[in-house]
Formats: sequence, structure tokens, C-alpha cells
Amino acid sequence: FDEQKDQVAVEQILRVVFLDPERPSPALEKLNRQLADADAALEARKKPVEDAGPKIIGEGLVIDEWKERRERYLAKQQGEVVVDSV
Repeated sequence: FDEQKDQVAVEQILRVVFLDPERPSPALEKLNRQLADADAALEARKKPVEDAGPKIIGEGLVIDEWKERRERYLAKQQGEVVVDSV
């Protein structure tokens, strides 16, 4: 049973309520509210999530700085004169 636990079927007894859309009733109003809430939740999930975290400015600059530091390190290893570009 452990091998197939992702293929489990769950039985539930459902209750069916027949509603006349032409006549207002408390059950119909409740259903309309639930549908409106579900639609609002769906729209909220469709919107892109705004990142509230810190924004990275000059993202490519980090890589450039790393390359420059690497070049300076390699130049020092080879005994060359290092000129700082900053």
C-alpha cells in the first residue's frame, strides 16, 4: 500500500441542493458570495508578485568587479605592475 499511496481515492458523500436562479434564496446568495470570493482569489493569484525585497542596482557591476579583482590577482602572481581602473 505504501508503494501506491499517491493513487489513493477518497470517498465523500456530497449533498446536492437544487436552486432556482430566478427566485432569490439565502442558499443562492451564499453560493454567489462563494463564487465571487473564488474569482477574486483567482485574480489575485494571476497578478505578478511584487518583490518587496531590496533591489539590486548595477547587477552586472558585481561581475565586472570580480573580473577586475581576478585580473589583478593573476597579474600579482605573474609579477606584473597592477594599474587600478577604479
